[in-house]
Amino acid sequence: MRDNTFQNLLQAGGPAYGVWLSLPSPAAARQLARVGADFLVVDAEHGPMGAETMTALVAAIADAGGCPVVRIAENTTENVKRALDAGASAVIGPMIDTAEEAAALVAAAKFPPVGRRSLGSAWAGLAFDTTLPGYFAEANTKTLAIAQIESAAGLSNVEAIAAVPGLDALFVGPVDLAVSLGLTPAPENPDLAGPLAKIRQAAARHRLPVGIYCSDSRAAIDRVQSGFQFVNVAADLPALLREVRWHVGQVRP
Repeated sequence: MRDNTFQNLLQAGGPAYGVWLSLPSPAAARQLARVGADFLVVDAEHGPMGAETMTALVAAIADAGGCPVVRIAENTTENVKRALDAGASAVIGPMIDTAEEAAALVAAAKFPPVGRRSLGSAWAGLAFDTTLPGYFAEANTKTLAIAQIESAAGLSNVEAIAAVPGLDALFVGPVDLAVSLGLTPAPENPDLAGPLAKIRQAAARHRLPVGIYCSDSRAAIDRVQSGFQFVNVAADLPALLREVRWHVGQVRP
């Protein structure tokens, strides 16, 4: 079974640099999987895509040798199953507010005896260049369950969440975290410094890597310097709009 190179980077202490995908375009994912990013996040939570499109994006990334990470629409067994059965290297469960919700994420993401994930996908092994039996033998240790902290409740419970057995990493959704805390909704809001430090400290105590969404590469560099191990350096739709707006602006009086 092929290594999960994203996981290897995290286990080595990072950093890992990714690209965020919200466009429901396997063709775009096929191109972006070749830009040299360490991982690509398929955003099935806020991107306008269903299971078939998500599966096609995961396949396009994996077939290019990349590591597809899926942020699922909601922390349910069905969504976790679909993402991992498509061949995702990792799943990000959004809006994890309690240890019980984190434990449910782990249970859905891991085969017995660790969890209760069911076996049967003909596609999951393809992403790792292996057979279904080969995938089953190693998937628990080579696919990641990541809990997203993005609310006042999640922040309050982050120590208990980080302590959940089988959880592989934490990820911060800074915009929703700011909204939940009554702050201006911006990814790099400086008023989040204290809450972010609390999350990093909880992750460190439980030896979990921690990531965060970033608006661009400059913000990503700053976040890594502050202790985050995995960050996105770009997002497909904002990057597309910036480039096209610039070119249109060059021909307008």
